[in-house]
Amino acid sequence: MYKPDTLYADIGFRIKELRRIHHMTQDQLAEFMDISIKHMSSVERGMSSLSLEKLIQVCEVLDCSLDYLIIGKSPVKDEAYIPNVARHAVFLSDRKFTAD
Repeated sequence: MYKPDTLYADIGFRIKELRRIHHMTQDQLAEFMDISIKHMSSVERGMSSLSLEKLIQVCEVLDCSLDYLIIGKSPVKDEAYIPNVARHAVFLSDRKFTAD
């Protein structure tokens, strides 16, 4: 079972990671979410949390599942979630996609 401080830190880390993958600034994400930059920073550092509605909004903006955002896994058992934007960046030399 997660302790709230660990859970919030993990969620914040994943938000920050996805935000960077999508080439967004904290400013841009905070504006889209209609929250202050200070609050967005606090969320990413694990010091604050977002409401369920805001977490769902983050998932829509950053193209991830709520499962991934909260527990770090996709809905498929034992398969780590890879955002669509990251999928397009990972290719073999013959241009075939690989999740590895």
